[in-house]
Amino acid sequence: MKNIRLILTITIIVFLGTVNTIAKTIVTDDLVGYWTFDQGTILGRTVKDVWGENDATLVGNPKSVEGYVKSGLELDGEGDYVSLPNIGNFGSKIGEYTFEVWFKTTQKDRWSAIYRVLEQACGKFQHGTGILLNGRFAIGGGPLRKDVLTVQDAITFERNHIKRNACGGSASGRRYVVSDGKWHQIVYTTQPITEEDKEKFRQFRRNFHKGCLSSDAYIDTEQIAGGGSCSSPPDFLAYIEPIFLGAVNNMGKASGFFEGVFDEVRIYDRALTHEEVIRNYESGIGLGVEAVEKLPTVWGALKERR
Repeated sequence: MKNIRLILTITIIVFLGTVNTIAKTIVTDDLVGYWTFDQGTILGRTVKDVWGENDATLVGNPKSVEGYVKSGLELDGEGDYVSLPNIGNFGSKIGEYTFEVWFKTTQKDRWSAIYRVLEQACGKFQHGTGILLNGRFAIGGGPLRKDVLTVQDAITFERNHIKRNACGGSASGRRYVVSDGKWHQIVYTTQPITEEDKEKFRQFRRNFHKGCLSSDAYIDTEQIAGGGSCSSPPDFLAYIEPIFLGAVNNMGKASGFFEGVFDEVRIYDRALTHEEVIRNYESGIGLGVEAVEKLPTVWGALKERR
């Protein structure tokens, strides 16, 4: 009997060690919104925020399918999207943030949006904030962005500050193959510019001040974009329009629909470090609920053997 109990105890230790070394939980420090799209978290058109109280809303007819972790949400590219609330520094106030999402798609015949928001103050200039797949901006008529061009495997990251009388910001990107039917992680961060960053960008800009921000973009843990821009903090305005995951929100009108599957959408109130981006990439259990659920089963078996 004692031998059986010893064996089960060792099994528990090995199990917990396996969970910790193979399947890491995600970073939760300053996490403010987390939508897993797992079955049980979607009720009608409401998608539960499993970390906070910021439930999202389904638009169109998204389908629950196999995801990267448990279930994901499939969008048809013809009107489906998820309306995410403005929360934390990502929208409802000004500050550093991280946006993270897992996605899978094969569509590359036209550009589409992971998300993109155009506010009233910026919409007339076609300035927005978001991430575009297979798309680049066409520049014309001075500084105005007239249109988005379809460029296969191009990924564009755009961030603009809404100010009282104008818009300001930047866009950057590169070619990167992600429309290949495989799962990919995108992480986009914004944070106050550091002294080290100031030295990097000083050759391009004369003045840096406390209103300067720096952005970093990662795909599958590889940093593919980064840069700094400046604006006066008193001029910053918080976002009003919600984020359309899988579409462009042009002052309430949706377009640029994504065709594929989304999973594991997270928003943080700070910029994740590169090491934390890697940790989330390597996590296969999210918050680790499965491990917690399995542990009582093992203990139950142990007690029965007494």
